[in-house]
Amino acid sequence: MNSQRAITIAAAFGVLLGALGYVRTGSIILGAALLLTGIRQERRIERYLASLIGLGLIIVAIVLPHGR
Repeated sequence: MNSQRAITIAAAFGVLLGALGYVRTGSIILGAALLLTGIRQERRIERYLASLIGLGLIIVAIVLPHGR
């Protein structure tokens, strides 16, 4: 299993957890997958945009009130 496939599976698992009601956990997993996707990009804008979206999602998940 290559690393891009593992990142895709982790992102899908994060979306599934979020859909099941575990929004904070799903957001952290999805944010980490986006962050790892951003690190692997070669073009500058794709790298920074994906990394910032992933990092922002993790930050929002941490400060989310009443999250499960």
